[in-house]
Amino acid sequence: MTKTFFAAAFALAALPGIAIPGIAIAHGSMKPQHGGQVQMQGETLVELVSTPKGVDVYLTEEDEPVMAANYTAKLTQTAGTAKTEAKLVPAGANKLSAAGFKPAKGAKLVVALVDKSGAKIFASFQAN
Repeated sequence: MTKTFFAAAFALAALPGIAIPGIAIAHGSMKPQHGGQVQMQGETLVELVSTPKGVDVYLTEEDEPVMAANYTAKLTQTAGTAKTEAKLVPAGANKLSAAGFKPAKGAKLVVALVDKSGAKIFASFQAN
């Protein structure tokens, strides 16, 4: 009887470990869709992409685009003691852009988003 009890207890203890991967998948893919770096902030996936034309930020929730026009946003770069800010403007359905912005290698980049209700999202990245 004790063997059966311990076997059942072990099975119940292992159950959360089995269920957790299913929960992670429910929020959509964490893979970059545009070749950038990704950070999950709450339900929102923020992808930062450095391009020759500047910096782009893509917003998704559960693999669905989030309307960029619903946010005011800025990009803050900290490189050593120097801090630089750039406005991120809507440039497509779920895309915000800082045209002409060139991240300094190794700099800390912070994307700050504020939606129309005033809710804030912050995502931090390291420039390559």
